[in-house]
Amino acid sequence: MKLVTEPRLRDIIEQITPHLANGKAPAAKHPPIEPAAREAWFSAVTRERDRQQAQISAAGGATPNLTDVEVSEVRIPVSGTCGWSGCPACTAGSIDAIVYRPVRASAAPACLHFHGGGFWVGGGLNVLRTNAAAHAARARELGVVVIDVDYRMAPTHKFPLPVEDCYTGTWVADNADQLGVDPARLAVSGGSAGGNLTAAVALMSRDRGGPALSAQVLNIPVTDSSCNTASMHLFAEGYVMTRQNALEMWDMYLASPVDAHNPYASPMHADSLRGLPPTLVVLGDYDLLRDEGSAYAQRLVDDGVTVTMRRLPQAHGAELPENGPETERLVNDLLRANLLRSQ
Repeated sequence: MKLVTEPRLRDIIEQITPHLANGKAPAAKHPPIEPAAREAWFSAVTRERDRQQAQISAAGGATPNLTDVEVSEVRIPVSGTCGWSGCPACTAGSIDAIVYRPVRASAAPACLHFHGGGFWVGGGLNVLRTNAAAHAARARELGVVVIDVDYRMAPTHKFPLPVEDCYTGTWVADNADQLGVDPARLAVSGGSAGGNLTAAVALMSRDRGGPALSAQVLNIPVTDSSCNTASMHLFAEGYVMTRQNALEMWDMYLASPVDAHNPYASPMHADSLRGLPPTLVVLGDYDLLRDEGSAYAQRLVDDGVTVTMRRLPQAHGAELPENGPETERLVNDLLRANLLRSQ
């Protein structure tokens, strides 16, 4: 932490660090082959995820102001299975999403949001509800329908299931009348691992012929499976998220080492980024993901994409109080310019 020059940020990092002991990833990142051991592993990982997510939910968030916003829950059909008989999402063939809709909205633009959490925590309806204040504010202030998608998570659900879930979330374009959205004005957003999924969904939408996206928000995104940038080593320890955390995250997410070079897992490996929508990239000065996010932003620019990039004094998971509102302002500016252009 010696490189942090802001005393307030140093204090915040010191306050957060002791809580990380309760957030360790599973020791085994891949399911055993033997059937009984597999069942036990799936069950144990799910219990540990539930425990950690209960802690996140209990910590809560700001009390949401839901004035002029309708909140509902929907189920999004998904395909594929993790292979565990006890998995409720795979058994149901659908995932949850929370919809924040401005009252009296009709044919409104929409923004799909994918949460962070190292691909393995941060989901579940109770945890997603802790972000209600920010999503409701965006819905109310911009007149945008915000859809928070609860995709299936690693290590029980390996790549490509989580990102395919997120791409399937673009079903809103095919269900526009039901949801009251304009399928021609759709954006995607996410932070950290959610930023990775956002970048991948944008690539999928381009490569698979739609739906066309109007904007993407990449907030402190994971973009490169190599974990070998200068910032990854510079901030490897002592800045909340560690390089070991990053390596474990990729080990949990990828089913095979070959997947590390798949652009839908590691967007930096895409041959071309041409044809992607206007993009906001928010980075942290003391974030080990800083350089891969910056490199991805530069590649976008080189390939003709309109990019706004901003660095803020923050580590991964620790920020100054004013950084949150500043990030929200940047996101709103991007969405206002690209989703509300016809209004």
